[in-house]
Amino acid sequence: AEDFSLVKRRKVMAKKLDTREYEAELIKVVDGDTIDAYIDLGFTLKTKKRIRYMGIDTWESRTRDLEEKAKGLKAKARNKELLEAGVFKLKSFGTGKYGRVLGEIFVAPEVVGDHITECIKDPDSKIDLSADGWVSINDILIEEGHAYDYHGEKKKDFKAEAAKEMATEKTESKLIKGNEE
Repeated sequence: AEDFSLVKRRKVMAKKLDTREYEAELIKVVDGDTIDAYIDLGFTLKTKKRIRYMGIDTWESRTRDLEEKAKGLKAKARNKELLEAGVFKLKSFGTGKYGRVLGEIFVAPEVVGDHITECIKDPDSKIDLSADGWVSINDILIEEGHAYDYHGEKKKDFKAEAAKEMATEKTESKLIKGNEE
């Protein structure tokens, strides 16, 4: 069976799409998977754009479903925390159907937290690093359960499946920890 991990899929997509890398400055966090930023184009030129995180989706924070709203607000808060320094690197995959820049966001390793730093050391880690060692927020949000791997499937069906998978993983993790004690 082929390994269709998030990192591998993103790398395959990067080869198919015209990707570019930029330095950027945060304006505001819109939600768990969308931000507004100034993108540095070089030669002192900057452009203000809305950036949608490529390959992931988070629960919505603007919904009547209170459980989904709570998850969406947690994702937004973690996104805001990771971007607290205000600067990041953007790997752009062009624009999506709503005109937003599609991208993978990278932050300096010192802002991600010890548990993510430990995950990165694992040779089987699914967290992507930039060439200079910056860490993918897209992957962190998935690793921490704030987002799920998403590539355009029907959201309603996909969200239900993602929530079910995350619940199963948490149960398995508790069982493993229980056996270690």
